[in-house]
Amino acid sequence: MTIGIIGYGVVGSTTAEMLRRLGHTVAVRDTDPGRMEEARAEGFAELDQDASPDVLFICVREGHVRDVLRSAPDSPVTVIRSTVPPGTTEDLSEELGRPLLFMPEILREATALWDALNPNLILIGCRSKEEGERLAELLAPLMAPIVLVPPSTAEMVKLTLNAYFHTLISFWNEIHLICELTGLQSHVVGKLCSQDPRVSPYGATMHGRPAGGTCLPKDLAQLIDFAERKGYAPEFLGAVKNMNSKVAGYRVEVAKNGHRPRKSPGRRLAGAGRTG
Repeated sequence: MTIGIIGYGVVGSTTAEMLRRLGHTVAVRDTDPGRMEEARAEGFAELDQDASPDVLFICVREGHVRDVLRSAPDSPVTVIRSTVPPGTTEDLSEELGRPLLFMPEILREATALWDALNPNLILIGCRSKEEGERLAELLAPLMAPIVLVPPSTAEMVKLTLNAYFHTLISFWNEIHLICELTGLQSHVVGKLCSQDPRVSPYGATMHGRPAGGTCLPKDLAQLIDFAERKGYAPEFLGAVKNMNSKVAGYRVEVAKNGHRPRKSPGRRLAGAGRTG
């Protein structure tokens, strides 16, 4: 098959390489000249505006999805991989008059290609079984379970997963701050706790750093905003977000003072709430 990919960031470049390794012809497009230079160096052709790829993947920041789709080449299967609020894919499909699918990416930046080639689950958000099965056929060689769900369900799964990962990081960071007050090693506490099969090891030994990267803080904020627009105040998720700010502020204070202010724990925790 011929594959078109718009957006050559982490998700787009990983998707491109994964599909090339599955034997498909892949062409890409990005407005960043540096990324396009990188794509050409990797052997990818530039996606022509007049091309009609068998499958087109949209891998741009969520704020650009609508504009990109308005000028995107025609394709019988167009797939949004950008993280968007629930309902976006169906709304854009009706607005633009073209069938759209949503396929969330569950990639870790450091191991993105390995994750793409070895997925635990392939989730396809589609309005019709026929549309979903076209994409499922493309991805069948990955030999992973494929589940077809409505687009809004797949969109919510993506946001929920990243909110969960963010929550784990914030939980262990709070344990880290408590341990700091008593001179305990939080990574040892986390390592021992995660021996219990009920405790996820994710984040259990990586304490003292706020959640970062290109996805977790952004997607948590997006889920909070989505909930608030629906009339619900997500207090728990708000606390997770605030915990991240506290840890970031604490790291700023440590860097400013050159040491951890153990002699005044109350002052340290109060200062940790500042983000500047």
